[in-house]
Amino acid sequence: MRCTIKQAASFLAAMLLSASLVMAPGSAVAADIRLFDRYFKLIPKPQTVEVSDGKGIPYSGIRNIRLNNMDQAPVLPAILERLPFTGVEMNGTLTLTIDKDLALPSPEGYMLEVRNGRVFIQARERAGLFYGMQTLNQLLEDAHDQSMEIPPCRITDYPNIACRAVHLDLKSHLDAGNYYYKIIDQLAAIKVNTIILEFEDKLRYRKAKEVGAPNAISVEEFIAISQYAKDRNIEISPLVQGLGHASFILKHAAYQELRDDPASDYVFDPLNPKTYELQFSLYEDAIAATPFGKYLHVGGDEVDGLGKSALSKKSGMKPLELQLYWLKKVTDFAVAHHRIPVFWDDMVFKLAGLYETTYEARLSEKDIAESWNKNRAILDNNISLFPKECIYNRWNYESPLVKGNQLALDWYKEHGLKVMPATSAQESWLMLPRNNSNIRAIQDFCQLTAKKKLDMILCTVWDDSSPHFETVWRGLYDFAWFSWNVTDCTSALAHAAFRHRFFSPALEGAAYEFQNGLERSIAFWETAFLHEGDRENYHPAFKLVELPDTVHQGAWSLQYKDKLKGAADAMELYRETKVRMDQSLLLARRNRYAIQVMNQINEVQAYSARLLLLLQVFDQSKTGEERGRARQQIKECMEQFPGLRSHLEKIFSVTKMLTNPEGYQYDMNPRAHWADIANNTDWMYFYELAMNKKMAGWLAGQGMHID
Repeated sequence: MRCTIKQAASFLAAMLLSASLVMAPGSAVAADIRLFDRYFKLIPKPQTVEVSDGKGIPYSGIRNIRLNNMDQAPVLPAILERLPFTGVEMNGTLTLTIDKDLALPSPEGYMLEVRNGRVFIQARERAGLFYGMQTLNQLLEDAHDQSMEIPPCRITDYPNIACRAVHLDLKSHLDAGNYYYKIIDQLAAIKVNTIILEFEDKLRYRKAKEVGAPNAISVEEFIAISQYAKDRNIEISPLVQGLGHASFILKHAAYQELRDDPASDYVFDPLNPKTYELQFSLYEDAIAATPFGKYLHVGGDEVDGLGKSALSKKSGMKPLELQLYWLKKVTDFAVAHHRIPVFWDDMVFKLAGLYETTYEARLSEKDIAESWNKNRAILDNNISLFPKECIYNRWNYESPLVKGNQLALDWYKEHGLKVMPATSAQESWLMLPRNNSNIRAIQDFCQLTAKKKLDMILCTVWDDSSPHFETVWRGLYDFAWFSWNVTDCTSALAHAAFRHRFFSPALEGAAYEFQNGLERSIAFWETAFLHEGDRENYHPAFKLVELPDTVHQGAWSLQYKDKLKGAADAMELYRETKVRMDQSLLLARRNRYAIQVMNQINEVQAYSARLLLLLQVFDQSKTGEERGRARQQIKECMEQFPGLRSHLEKIFSVTKMLTNPEGYQYDMNPRAHWADIANNTDWMYFYELAMNKKMAGWLAGQGMHID
């Protein structure tokens, strides 16, 4: 076996740590805790860890399981599930105890103790035992990966926020069926306890069969998924968009009469009784598919231009009144079906003239105060229209600490209304999340939620640009950490812990941080080939960069000097990121697939920068011979693109269905979502394909043809 000096030093350090933890009973407790924190990275971080003297336990030291005050164990982690059960406590026994009188502030809390070669987990309820075993599983992983014992210790743990929900969006694609079970396992391992599942047209509705896509998943399969989640302390509740974002329904000819605007498939007519007949039938099927959930998320966001139908105009009702009329109708349905309705709340503040204050960090506190003093009365005067049974989803994905957002949270509490903050691990970014997986906004909103003494928070994962789910895990681990244990931590430390936990302790060091570099380089990729336009949303009116000619040597390079500087920086980031990912793949013990996914993203995004730099070489060539060599390099680069695309799609399709079925009916796409513009994967490389076509014509004009 060969190893580097650095690897040898790491191995020696691990050996020394193992010896110090097991063989140094006289060492100070504080020092032991520091050593524990250094080598055992638990996510979420427990509330308290105490390290004591005595005998710990190695990875293979747990030999059997004893149940105390219970008939059946919760679902066991993979490391423990093959162990036999025993009725007698002995060396190597894991004892699980239900103690209803245990002094813990949450039914999900637990106490885990390692002492004298045995492990004890106590909890008030089965949920706490399940989470205690998830923590033990992480301890065992670290003991195995670093060849050391778990030291004698006592962990007391419980969540700061009771409902820790993750939103899964099926709008633009489906994953392979087995992948949803994997997602549930990983969310359960980091103590997420709720999933809000946005079905769109990916549920095979029984009562309105036209709405379900040809490849939609059956109610029965979602029941099985829901049961699997319930066994792992996760409740799945449905989200079926209503009022707005209804294109997946109103695009069908059978339902066009229900449109608020006959020319748009986006918004329901809130005063047409048939609207509710249809929406309620969809709700009923979604509830049947999620039999163990407690919520019914009804959507209701971004309903711009409401009130265009003949019935709405005739009523004389204002848009806010129409919005809340609809909300009251769907709330009554949810309550009658024993579900708690949840509602995106942006329109409440938009129609009151306050929405900008809830997210715009550039507004001064004075401007925000003036706006609230001026417009708050609109909310107060309509308070009787706000259903008391509803939970209002107060979403802010970038600046949750802005004063207007805090005033909005306070307004709900002052009026006795329930509010659920919502942060995001993936907004609408193409390919992968940004801003260090949005960690700062996630942490800030978790801290604000705890400060305001709110007991629930949601983390969204939007599918508008259909990113691969493996790119989102870092943000979800951040959310799991800060929603369970509301602490303060730098992104560097949190993401070092993530790499340790998600991949391997060997990847904890900063040398293996590759996702930040990929985030930065992909920012250049978004507009690399564009003279005008962006990739934030799809717009048919865009303008590609011009191409150099053979007459004005160097003029093109001067025209695009800033873009070429960006290309050079992106290529440097590409090379650095590639080295880090290649090294990570060699050392990772878990979740190698996530690295493979991001490695292919890195390869594809580098294509744009590489081609631009070759055009610069052509533009700055001084002789015909030099230009000929540059043209040949450009041609070879372009001929590699189909292979890059093929490799990315091969890796992505291990879990992800990349296309909709043949003949799938797209909607009018009023929000300009990228994943809704083609029934194949062309939308992922829309500007690359357009640039390649333009380049092929440019080369043909110089007597060179692309194979």
